[in-house]
Amino acid sequence: MNRERFGLVFLGDFGQTFKRPLFWVLLIILGLTAFGLAGGNVRIASGDANVGGTKAWLTSEFAQSQMLSMVIFIFYMFFIAVGAGMSLIRDDEQKVGEVLHATNLTPGEYVWGKFWAVVLGFVAILGLHLVLTVFFNQVFPTANADEIRGPFGLMNYLRPGLVFGLPTILFFAGTTYAVGGLTRKPILVFVVPVIAIISTFFMWDWSPGWLDPRINRVMMLVEPSGFRWLNETWLKVDQGVEYYNSAPVGYDAGFLVSRLALVAVGLLAVLFTERRFAATLRGSRAAGKV
Repeated sequence: MNRERFGLVFLGDFGQTFKRPLFWVLLIILGLTAFGLAGGNVRIASGDANVGGTKAWLTSEFAQSQMLSMVIFIFYMFFIAVGAGMSLIRDDEQKVGEVLHATNLTPGEYVWGKFWAVVLGFVAILGLHLVLTVFFNQVFPTANADEIRGPFGLMNYLRPGLVFGLPTILFFAGTTYAVGGLTRKPILVFVVPVIAIISTFFMWDWSPGWLDPRINRVMMLVEPSGFRWLNETWLKVDQGVEYYNSAPVGYDAGFLVSRLALVAVGLLAVLFTERRFAATLRGSRAAGKV
């Protein structure tokens, strides 16, 4: 893979990210959500926010993990489907394949350059999302700040963003990118997020007392947002308000492996797309020579 050619594809697409309404609409939605959550005007119903009758801090790592796992999954998913899934489809409509025949650009440089441009665009959104969350949680004045705000801790925001945010972004970017690249049908791009949101909402809420712990464990590990694992492992068992306000989230090995598996599935989907695209391109070139 030639770094210069890869860089040209990556920088060309990445530069366009900040010019698209998609980027700014998502950022505005995330900013309003962060503002609402910080002021108590927007609440996610996922259990009691008070532990032992005392207010739990909104700024703790547990609180941020709870909110980010849900907000990232709910709001990012369909925007990622549009940004990643439509990337190769737009180029196909603009006859970019003919340009590839006339240049030294390889399928790998083209496919991976465009994919990483999309991913880094949403990682930039995640970074700005965390900045807005810190601002509204720690700086912006609210009436009940003394009750719900604790001291600022960078890892209270950064670690949930890395553990719950990045794997989700890479998984949905890779799978929707593959669906768009392989089918070239815009409507099918939304199949992955629709299936994911229906099944995940079910897994967030469905946890009867008679459920086999082994099945519950599997559901915790396959649920892509990570919220079920957090809820079943930590939030359903009252550890006391002081613990939730000051302790970091303890990640077990199985959960971390499941997050890495999400990343692997997304990247393997892109690798398969590259191989199929290369085969199609070779077939077109062969047909053109006949």
